[in-house]
Amino acid sequence: MVKVVKKGLVLELLPDDEMAGILEQNMGNARFIWNQLLSQYNRLRKQFQFHGYPLNANIRNFNMMLKMLKVEFPFLREGESTSQQQVFRDQVQAFNRFFKYGNGYPKFKSRRNPKQSFRIQKNGNNIRVTNKRIRLAKIGYVHYHTSKEYRKLLKNSKINNVTVKRENGKYYAVVNITTNVEELEKTGENIGIDLGFKKLAILSNGKEIEQLDIKKEEEMIKKYQKKLSRKEYMSENYKKVLKTYHKWLNKRNNKIKDKYHKISKKLVTNYDIISMENLNVKGMFKNKKWSPKLQRINLYKLVRMIKYKAEWYGKKFVQINRFYPSSQTCNRCGYQYKDLTLEMRKWTCPLCGITHHRDINAAKNILKEGKKLIS
Repeated sequence: MVKVVKKGLVLELLPDDEMAGILEQNMGNARFIWNQLLSQYNRLRKQFQFHGYPLNANIRNFNMMLKMLKVEFPFLREGESTSQQQVFRDQVQAFNRFFKYGNGYPKFKSRRNPKQSFRIQKNGNNIRVTNKRIRLAKIGYVHYHTSKEYRKLLKNSKINNVTVKRENGKYYAVVNITTNVEELEKTGENIGIDLGFKKLAILSNGKEIEQLDIKKEEEMIKKYQKKLSRKEYMSENYKKVLKTYHKWLNKRNNKIKDKYHKISKKLVTNYDIISMENLNVKGMFKNKKWSPKLQRINLYKLVRMIKYKAEWYGKKFVQINRFYPSSQTCNRCGYQYKDLTLEMRKWTCPLCGITHHRDINAAKNILKEGKKLIS
C-alpha cells in the first residue's frame, strides 16, 4: 500500500560570501520582524487589558502589524515576502500554544543565537531545485550538496516550503516535500521499549541498545568552549576557535542523528507495534543530575523519529501514560512492588516468585499497556 507523506530533506548549502550575506540579511529580517511584532503585541495587550478588553493573537491582527512595519521600515520590502508572513504565522501559533496549552510565553530572539532561520512558502515558481542549485525568490541560486536519494526525491516530489537555517557555522535548506512511500510488510512481531541513560534502550525481548560513545566529541567541545570564553567576542582568534568548536559540535550531532536514524528504521522494519513511555522531558530537564545527560543523548529526537517513521511505513506507535508503574508491576501476575528503588536492578515478586530484571520487566509492561491502548 502506498501512503502520501510529508518529508523534510536537508540540503547543505554552499553559498559564496555575497550569497551568505544575503541569507544573513533575510535571517536578520525574520528575527527583526519577530521581535517588533512581539514588542507591539505586548504593548497593545497591556493597553487593552487596562480597559478591560482582550487582544486576540490572530492572523488578521498580526498581518496588519506587519503592513505597518513595512511602512515604518522600508528595507523590509526588499526581503522575500512569504518568509516575512511566515514569521507572524509562527508567532500566532506560539501564542495559541501559550493561551490554550500553557506553553511558555513567546520570547524575543537574539542575534547571538547560533541557530538562525527563515522559511519560504512555495508560491508559483518562487522555489526551483535543479541537480546542483536551489533558487529562492529575491535571493537567487545557491549551490547545495546532498545524497543521490534526496536529488531523486526532489525531482519527483511536490515542494511545500523551504526553511533556510544557519547552525554551527553551516547553512542548510530543509525542503519540505509531499511524496509517496511504500508501506513495509507486517512481521507479526511487537515490541515494548524502556529508554534509559546507561543503556539507550531495553527491549521487551531482552535485547539492549547501547549508548553511543561520544566521549571524544564531548571532551573536544568542552575544550573549545573554554578557549572561546577566553577570547574577545568576534575577534579573529575568536572566529578561528569558533570554527573548530562548530566542527566538533557537528561531528557529535551527526553521529547521534545517524545512529538514531538507523535504530528507528530497524525497529519500524522489524515490529508492527512499537510501545514506549510518554517521557516527561521538561520534568527531566529540571533535574540537575539528568539534565546534562539528556542534552547529550536527546532521547526526544529518537522517540520522534520512531513515531513519524511508524506513521510513514504503516506500523503502529503508541505511548503509554508516563505515570504508569511499569518498573514496579510484575509482568506475569500484575502485583505492584511499591518499595522498588532506583538502585534495585532486580527484584523478586512476592506473589508469584518470579525474579525480574528491572528494565526488561518495565519494557514488557510497556508493551502490554500499549496493546491495551490500541485495542
